[in-house]
Amino acid sequence: MSVRCRLGRHSGTWSLPGSRCEIVRICDSCGRRAERTRHIWSPYGYVAEDRCDQVRRCERCGSAESRLRHVWGPWLYLDEQIVTAQTHTCQRCGESERTRRFSTL
Repeated sequence: MSVRCRLGRHSGTWSLPGSRCEIVRICDSCGRRAERTRHIWSPYGYVAEDRCDQVRRCERCGSAESRLRHVWGPWLYLDEQIVTAQTHTCQRCGESERTRRFSTL
């Protein structure tokens, strides 16, 4: 076993066997096998016009990841006073979010 191997710095070329996304390397010096997962992700896309769920898939194995991405409109005051709560609404799904009301003490 080389000094590099003892330090965890194995050598060898990573390969992508089969149709899955696990890449494999066999160390040229000590023969240790290492595996990693490396997906080839498509861009995220919305699942429906009126929803904020997004999905992307691995182009190689079909695995999926999802996330939530709102398209928030501008913050608006709930009334005409300066020291009050604000709200904004998602332009895709209509969900609203609001700040806490400030105290005038």
